[in-house]
Amino acid sequence: MLHAYDEIYVAKAQTALAQMLRYAVEDMHYTLDEFWDMFLISGIADLFGKGDYRFIVGKSGVETAQEVVWRLTGEWPQTEPVFHLDKSATYWTGWILAWYQWYSGQSFRRISEFLTAEKVRDMYSPYHEMDPLHFAEEADRIRRQKERTTRLRMYRERLGISQSELARRSGVSVRMIQNYEQRQKDLRKAQTMTTWMLARALRCTVEDLMEY
Repeated sequence: MLHAYDEIYVAKAQTALAQMLRYAVEDMHYTLDEFWDMFLISGIADLFGKGDYRFIVGKSGVETAQEVVWRLTGEWPQTEPVFHLDKSATYWTGWILAWYQWYSGQSFRRISEFLTAEKVRDMYSPYHEMDPLHFAEEADRIRRQKERTTRLRMYRERLGISQSELARRSGVSVRMIQNYEQRQKDLRKAQTMTTWMLARALRCTVEDLMEY
């Protein structure tokens, strides 16, 4: 399997991402999924995953977290990082996600489609005591299970809303949503306005909903 960067940098990447999440969650008091979404939206997740050395070895995790906030808000965080002796579940979440992203070759955005950051943190026990390969096996199992569902349903469930609520937010009928989720109709052949309204309601792009 091809990797975006050499294995000798993986440990540093893991530490950087672990520190980033711990500073964001434990010091700046963002929720884990809230900051992870910011990380994805900022564009830094793509650079990190592609092996941009500014982020995997050039910056501390704290500096990366600060840049994420600055890119999205225009303000540089002034919160001083707290020194921690222990490696918390949040720290481990960043550590294992950096490793899994490198190991699997998937982008962070792709991983987030089947594993939220908070879901990963929930896996802290027992996986933090195991070889990372055990985590990879479980993550791959979850991915395969998710792939049995349409991307429309996946994004809807990620927001935790029902088909009726999606219909209310998007203006697309419940029956139509059911047809697309059950693959009775092909969303790729839907009217442009329909896909646009669904994507807007689900806070994603039209391309995110397409199945290829």
